Amino acid sequence: MVINHIHYVTQKRVVLMTEKKNKSAPKFVYNCVRCGQYCSKVNGVPVYFDDLSRWRKNGTLSSIAPNIGMDMSQGFPQLVLETKEGETGCPMYDSENKNCQIYHDMPLNCQAYPLSYNGEKYFVTDKACQGLGQGEMTADQLRTQRDAAKVDYEAKVESNTIVPLIYSVIMGDLVDQSRKAMENMSDEQKDQLQNMTKEDED
Repeated sequence: MVINHIHYVTQKRVVLMTEKKNKSAPKFVYNCVRCGQYCSKVNGVPVYFDDLSRWRKNGTLSSIAPNIGMDMSQGFPQLVLETKEGETGCPMYDSENKNCQIYHDMPLNCQAYPLSYNGEKYFVTDKACQGLGQGEMTADQLRTQRDAAKVDYEAKVESNTIVPLIYSVIMGDLVDQSRKAMENMSDEQKDQLQNMTKEDED
């Protein structure tokens, strides 16, 4: 009778320990396996002012800047690491060696990947990511990943406010320069410009 009681208590402790372990284990588990699935296919990696500021401070902005462009596919101007014409994926990704050239200082968006935050909750942005469910993830690692997703969200909100304003100023300045240039053109030059425009339309 005593032996059965001890056996019952031992089993109960094992069950409780297992339940406690399962409760503390993160539901989101991710470890990059360097597969290049996202990096080699993404069309424009979002870049924020926080990224530019950090790269400038670290002295890497000059080498990254030639790859930064403006994306209008979302209906508003957004800074991105622009995919090169005729190619696919991030311009900073070496697909042959499966290596990110700025892995030590990736854009905030890449640091958060594949986790994202929308101001209320966290969610997985790419369920095809091969690193999901790989290995183990501690509570501290999960906290770091969530912090990265939150920082990414906050930087995105800030940039989405500032970039369109800068874009508007630039475009307004270009329109103003174009108007002034037109005013200073001779009638012959204006005729040539009109003919060129008609040829492009045809």
